[in-house]
Amino acid sequence: MNEQAINKLRKKFVIVSTLAFSMVMFFVSGLIFMVNLQAVRTEARAVTQFLVDHNGDLPEPEETTENQTDSTASSNDDIIADTRPFDEKMEDFLNTLFGEQNEIDNSMDMRYATRYFAVITDTQGNVTSVKTNHISSVNEKGAEKYASYLIGKKGDFGAMGNYYYQVDRHTDGSAILVCVDYANQIRTSYRILYLAMIILSFGVILSGILMHKLSFRMVAPEIRNSEQQKAFITNASHELKTPLAVIRANTEADSMINGENEWNTSTMKQVDRMTLLINNLVTIVRAEEKENKQERTDVNASTAVNETIKTYQPVAEQEGLSLKGNVQEDVHMTANESQIRQLATIFLDNAVKYCDKGGTIGVDLSKKGNAVKLVISNDYKEGAEVDYSLFFNRFYRQDKSHNTDKGGFGIGLSIAESLVKQYKGTIKASWKDGIIYFTCILKG
Repeated sequence: MNEQAINKLRKKFVIVSTLAFSMVMFFVSGLIFMVNLQAVRTEARAVTQFLVDHNGDLPEPEETTENQTDSTASSNDDIIADTRPFDEKMEDFLNTLFGEQNEIDNSMDMRYATRYFAVITDTQGNVTSVKTNHISSVNEKGAEKYASYLIGKKGDFGAMGNYYYQVDRHTDGSAILVCVDYANQIRTSYRILYLAMIILSFGVILSGILMHKLSFRMVAPEIRNSEQQKAFITNASHELKTPLAVIRANTEADSMINGENEWNTSTMKQVDRMTLLINNLVTIVRAEEKENKQERTDVNASTAVNETIKTYQPVAEQEGLSLKGNVQEDVHMTANESQIRQLATIFLDNAVKYCDKGGTIGVDLSKKGNAVKLVISNDYKEGAEVDYSLFFNRFYRQDKSHNTDKGGFGIGLSIAESLVKQYKGTIKASWKDGIIYFTCILKG
């Protein structure tokens, strides 16, 4: 993986991780809001039910006697000690968290804090009593309007605006409506939501910036390793050329002195193979280097491909193959012409080697929108059960025995894939009706 590919992977990681963090954080903030709102709703239901049970009145709290004071003090001591079982403690904690109340604390604090009004109707639906002494924002007429609307609705409990209401309909047709003002609690819930969203938004932005900065440190070792690998291949290739040149010279001298025989002929063949392998490795390194767009110009791809076809025409005829070109005229793209020629050469060389005897090789070039489409095909009857996704793996060869009679090292298609990626294109191999197709889409 080269530096450009590593940086693309780094950017994708930053984007995906930031989105994932954002989704989790906003889900958490929404969950907090919903839990808090549900707690308010549960508490409101308990309060409205308490008022309905007392016919829309808050009963006077009982006077605190000396014995009750002592009892309360004793109770406080028990709370401080808190020797209750764990399950009871947990139950109280959950009730507090979700607003559930087993008993309403009818104290003076509740009487002053609870803002509500109540409306009672008779069996004919006429209002017989309106109680608004615990609220100043609603008068009797307003309370009656609420009653005429809410008592006629389906459902016994719900919310309307800043009010939670409960309707108790009796069997004789009479009813009582209680509406409790929860504006402060609802406002507090939304304030929590908005603050959480604002804080989390800043948190997401800061975390994205932090991950962006740290991602450079994370991929730095990989980029360094990639550069070291490229340097190693380049240096090793350079160092190997000298002994190969010496072996070639000595072998040629031996051939001239003693004549050609199977030994020096085999040695020269292996020297040629090693030289070709070294050149291919250097080509891979160069193909994976960061593209230099300054070297790209407007290229007539049709001319480049046609000339490559003419070069391979005699080679194909020598192998008993038919090479046909279907190249659209004047297909231009912004590219490096040598790379277009190299790409066509790789596929034609591969087609000549692996085409069935007496088969046909086809080359198609056409314009596809803003891209250029290059398709090279050849007869390949035994390709029905081949895994074509492996063809672009480096050093992959369909022949498991790695027979070298046909030449090649299984890296040509890998080089082609690297070239196509430089043009932000796609490359794939497919098979249909005894013909294998290599399709390239280049975006110049």
